[in-house]
Amino acid sequence: MSFPVTYVLDRNAPSETFIRRETEQLLQRGWPLSIRYLNGDFNQIKGSLTACPPGRRWRFVKSAVARGLPELARCSKDTFSIIHRLPQVAGLSAKLTEKNTQLIHAHFAGITADVASIASATTGIPWSCAVHARDVFAASPNRIYRRLRTAARIVACSQLAADTVIATGISKHKVSVIRHGLPLHDYVYDMLRPEGMIFTACRLELKKGIDTLLTACSLLAQREINFRCVVAGNGTRQEFLKALAKRLGIEHSVLFIGWLSPEEIRSRILNASVLVLPSRRMPDGDRDGIANVLVEAMALGTPVVTTTAGAAGEIITDGVNGLLVPPDSPTALADALAQTLSVSPRMNALAKAARRTAEEHFDAENNIKALEKFLENAAQAMPA
Repeated sequence: MSFPVTYVLDRNAPSETFIRRETEQLLQRGWPLSIRYLNGDFNQIKGSLTACPPGRRWRFVKSAVARGLPELARCSKDTFSIIHRLPQVAGLSAKLTEKNTQLIHAHFAGITADVASIASATTGIPWSCAVHARDVFAASPNRIYRRLRTAARIVACSQLAADTVIATGISKHKVSVIRHGLPLHDYVYDMLRPEGMIFTACRLELKKGIDTLLTACSLLAQREINFRCVVAGNGTRQEFLKALAKRLGIEHSVLFIGWLSPEEIRSRILNASVLVLPSRRMPDGDRDGIANVLVEAMALGTPVVTTTAGAAGEIITDGVNGLLVPPDSPTALADALAQTLSVSPRMNALAKAARRTAEEHFDAENNIKALEKFLENAAQAMPA
């Protein structure tokens, strides 16, 4: 049964297609969503400290102090983020009453969770949180616990993220795993693919390991294996990576094409021999969850190669529905890529198994029903 839910998001980020798909599906299924952002010009939460309804101001002060003091005692920069956002919390609290909201739902265990938790304590409306990757993998257990302990329910898009939250002391009964669904009718399986075409799409940051991919490509060149590598995305490492390709002597075989729309990425995947994501684990614990681009390739019939650094092993079995290699190993990556660059019965079987995995675990129609049940349970939960 649908009811008013207010989503609290950081910004309207084009790269977060999974959130857009989720909200669009809920709206199509009759959920009266209010989607509010902390940053940006679209549906930004506005307000002042006096915007909080008079009858709730004491609760607002108490809840802000209760959330901020533990961070202040630890000299955490989260304290200043919370203080900075208090006018928005006050404005949000007023809007929640106007919209008859029955649940506040935050994406990511960051400042959005802090805003949702204080607004929840102010209004008495339960709140829930969706956790993803860096927001829990790169945070200390104590920090995660302080941030999420008052949430009625928590949903994770990977078992690894769920286990990370539970390990902090959050009750396992409050945590669910619901993977990001794909509208599979838009991802038509196609076994026809070219030879020699490597494609990747990601933010060009250190965590994504594109430097490992370039070194692996140089090994392919040394083995006289014909290939073309297309890198989509932008980020702080873009110029470094272009210079690295030149130093490795493969600048004519690697094309950096910048940011692409979801539709353009889908087209590129269909025209690739392999989708590769050579991510690594960072010193602070940050790593990938289950990257959406991997699932898209699995649904479309393009073989995938990725590493064991993140949560991809939850859905990919090496040699069955994809290829898994150790992170930061150009030789292992080059060996795996060499297997995928030509059409073979083995690669066709691998692609078929990958499509079955997508159908079993990432069908948007099934996953959105699970999310609806999650929202219902969260709204009915007793306040923490």
